[in-house]
Amino acid sequence: MTAERNLIWDSSRVESDQSIHVVYAGARLRSRQRVFWCVQVWDEIGNLAMSPIAWWEMGLLRRTDWSASWIGATLVGGRWTTIPAPLLRRSFTLDEPIVQARLYITALGLYECTINGHRVGEDVFTPGWTDYRQRVQYQVYDVTGLVRTGENAIGVILGDGWYCGHVAWSGRQHYGDRPKLLAQLVVTLANGRTQTIVSDRSWRYAFGPVLESDILHGESYDARLEIPGWDTPGFDDSSWQPVELFTAPDIALVAMRGPTVRHHEELRPIALPTAFHTHQTTRWVFDLGQNMVGRVRLRVRGPAGTTVTIRHAEMLNPDGTIYTANLRSARATDHYTLRGDSEGETWEPRFTFHGFRYVELSGYPGVPDMEAVSGIVIHSATPPTASSIVPTR
Repeated sequence: MTAERNLIWDSSRVESDQSIHVVYAGARLRSRQRVFWCVQVWDEIGNLAMSPIAWWEMGLLRRTDWSASWIGATLVGGRWTTIPAPLLRRSFTLDEPIVQARLYITALGLYECTINGHRVGEDVFTPGWTDYRQRVQYQVYDVTGLVRTGENAIGVILGDGWYCGHVAWSGRQHYGDRPKLLAQLVVTLANGRTQTIVSDRSWRYAFGPVLESDILHGESYDARLEIPGWDTPGFDDSSWQPVELFTAPDIALVAMRGPTVRHHEELRPIALPTAFHTHQTTRWVFDLGQNMVGRVRLRVRGPAGTTVTIRHAEMLNPDGTIYTANLRSARATDHYTLRGDSEGETWEPRFTFHGFRYVELSGYPGVPDMEAVSGIVIHSATPPTASSIVPTR
């Protein structure tokens, strides 16, 4: 009966061979509205089949639905120089049990978000590359399980991405001068009240271990600069700086139009690395067995301050060293500086990716084994549509 009273559209029975791309023709929907739906189908002899009841939820349809402001760090890089990735945070308190929480979030640049120290979603390189002079996509996440009654904290790391990082050969800042965040957390409480936490002047920022993040050139990370607990409740951010507020750009804010990018598989080396010794260092070359797109997961143990350099290549030179001439001016190089954890350290970049089969390590403390590197394959989260079968004799 409830479904009948709240029915917003019934197509009735339609005699047609059209089974897909049936356009909704009901009443205009509202921002954040949840809509339940199902489909009934009759065959040529009158047998009825009904789909399970499913639902979708509307995003923020109007600019006025956003009360958040664009925020970021006050430091600006240059045409050829970058800045560290800023860490942005804010604490907030919820005084009632939580019924539902939705995070609407985007960035000019790239973002990675946590709530109470737990990462939001599994997507990478959000919000994706668009022509930032025309539009930027936003994502929506169900974060009901991450917020709690009492004090909470939301944290965001911003990367340069395509917005202000290097694009092709034209240098940095093709669209803007620094990464910026727009975030709006809408929490529905048990008493029926809605509490909205937005990006605004109350946020604070600092710089942490990500010293540079560039799509083409790579990422540099100094683990000694990590700030434990920075994105959790109770953290003292009194020494952090207030964020800068920016005028909203005159571009469209649109919901995500396609699948996001995610981790998909991990490739292991197919043999022990080959060593190339020089008077300055030893370079270790690993073969992952196939070309891939993604990044390296590094496992290492050594003294604090040791820096491991990771280079990437699709081919080898005749002498077995990595071939990088095809990269032209792109460094495609990552750097990891150890914090000196006696139990070992594991790291992979956040805001860059490379195309490669071969991995070269230099500066590695000791002799790396087969577990030192693996390749994390990253691509759009589209389901497989075909597979190859190798015939057997």
